[in-house]
Amino acid sequence: MGGLRLPKREETLTSDEEEDEKFAITNQRQKLQKKKDGRDEGIFASCSFSDLGLHPNLCQQLRERMGFEVPTLVQAQSIPVIISGRHVLVNAATGTGKTIAYLAPIIHHLQMCIPRINRSNGTFALVLVPTRELCMQVYEILQKLLHRFHWIVPGYIMGGENRSKEKARLRKGITILISTPGRLLDHLKNTSSFVYTNLRWIIFDEADRILELGFGKEIEEILHLLGSMSNGSLEKKNGALNSEIQRQNLLLSATLNEKVNHLAQISLDNPVMIGLEDKKITTELPSPSGRHFRPVGSDGNDESTHSSMLPIRSNEDYNLPAQLVQRYVKVPCGSRLVVLLSVLRALFEKEVSQKIVVFFSTRDAVDFHYSLLSEFRWSSNLQAEVNQKQTFVKCKTFRLHGNMEHDGRRATFQGFNAEKSALLLCTDVAARGLDFPKVRCIIQYDSPGEATEYVHRVGRTARLGEKGEALLFLQPVEMDYSQDLEKHGVTLEEFPLLKVLDSFLLYSQMHHNRKLLSLEMHPWLLSLQKAIESFILAESRMKKLAKDAFLSWVRAYAAHRGDLKRIFMVKKLHLGHAAKSFGLKEQPSLVGGSFLKQTKKRKRDHKQSGLTKRRRFSNGK
Repeated sequence: MGGLRLPKREETLTSDEEEDEKFAITNQRQKLQKKKDGRDEGIFASCSFSDLGLHPNLCQQLRERMGFEVPTLVQAQSIPVIISGRHVLVNAATGTGKTIAYLAPIIHHLQMCIPRINRSNGTFALVLVPTRELCMQVYEILQKLLHRFHWIVPGYIMGGENRSKEKARLRKGITILISTPGRLLDHLKNTSSFVYTNLRWIIFDEADRILELGFGKEIEEILHLLGSMSNGSLEKKNGALNSEIQRQNLLLSATLNEKVNHLAQISLDNPVMIGLEDKKITTELPSPSGRHFRPVGSDGNDESTHSSMLPIRSNEDYNLPAQLVQRYVKVPCGSRLVVLLSVLRALFEKEVSQKIVVFFSTRDAVDFHYSLLSEFRWSSNLQAEVNQKQTFVKCKTFRLHGNMEHDGRRATFQGFNAEKSALLLCTDVAARGLDFPKVRCIIQYDSPGEATEYVHRVGRTARLGEKGEALLFLQPVEMDYSQDLEKHGVTLEEFPLLKVLDSFLLYSQMHHNRKLLSLEMHPWLLSLQKAIESFILAESRMKKLAKDAFLSWVRAYAAHRGDLKRIFMVKKLHLGHAAKSFGLKEQPSLVGGSFLKQTKKRKRDHKQSGLTKRRRFSNGK
């Protein structure tokens, strides 16, 4: 590297030095927990960034550019350990500042290099993220942190971008690179000008989501190409690796499972665990490398333990912010749409300047509800409004799902961030890692496909100690889902729906409403449902969107797996009521018939495909 000297770290530690290191880390944690400064003790630590050993200029950047007066508890626990050079596994609630926890120590080390690093030195740190939106978010945070360190060059590569332009940026040199797994593997294999001989850090951000999206094989191949598989053995790839560099891998995740455990086994050497020291270890999985995880503050006396111990939380509490208010609303299937619109209208009337995120199970459902909320107009006096400019829910509406063009996804991400009052309709593509500022409420209109996804969805609010609310829509036949959440320490309060609906009624209707027999007969909901059905019937495009959304929703409902399959049973659905929840008047035999025809066609095609394969096999092909 032409005389470049990295901040020195010990390659190996003697047993005494290792004990001293553990004592120092433990002592630091105890000090942070004992101090009090009047802030939320569950989120913020009672110390400064300079107390953690960060460079003064970087501390000033965190304060001036990022608004961090003091570190969060996760940052206070992680930063000193990462600075020390140890491999780290961080498990913490979403919205606790994990991105700063790994970026700050990396910048701290890089800005101290003598002489200064430059672009020709190639990539020093690699951050792997699951989605394009998270890639852009981490990049924007990195840009702010590097304001005073202009010689450290940030960059990103991801699917949807122009590959030739990315290749040119890699040729010039990117010091800290953020990437999605697929695009990184592509450049590692095909871009010879990509210099990573000085790579020192590999970070897996939202590791569980990376693996859930099916990037497991790509990650293993990336680790192999970079020479970071098992025990930190550094193979020489893309030229001779600088022998003085000690590779450091970091793995961050809000939830833990067997796949994350496997990734930790193949990528982390004797790591320190952050956020797990108070968790009950429920499962021990064998480690082929003979390594074991040590939580921060463990005494490490049991040298006979040679297993990779990772909590697999099947029956443990979910890691959620204490200030998050969680509620459910029980709604009959046919009234779901009108209740959603009513709740959204009430929330934005109660507090104009706020952001709300609504999660749907399918892309078609996002597109339908986005068009409906953008175009449907209706007055408070229960009369159709033809010429009124304001929409039913008075705020700017955005949508986000994986089938959108890259430019559209970026515009949504940036636009929703910039607005003070906005509504985002999305699929689970927005459930992980994204830090939308000032999101006040999360609505899960469709229940998540896996119970752990509940954690990530509600994690878009109540971030960094701020207040937040979460509302889960459940049909009467789905109420067992709330009991399933209770097993993990999630207690849901009932949302005062009737009170909200009554607030829309005129005085003359209040007396009539006292005789209400069921929610479906509420005069507000009846009138709103009639107006929506008339609107959709008159618009052929909206009718097609509604039918497509209905069909994909039923398919998604039938696709629930594991224990959730006994709760979300498609046989219990009334297709006529389900169609009504998309503003459709057709009988279930008409709309549902097309679904059944498509299902039969897929089964027929699958069967035919199987017969063809068997014929080829029998013919020796």
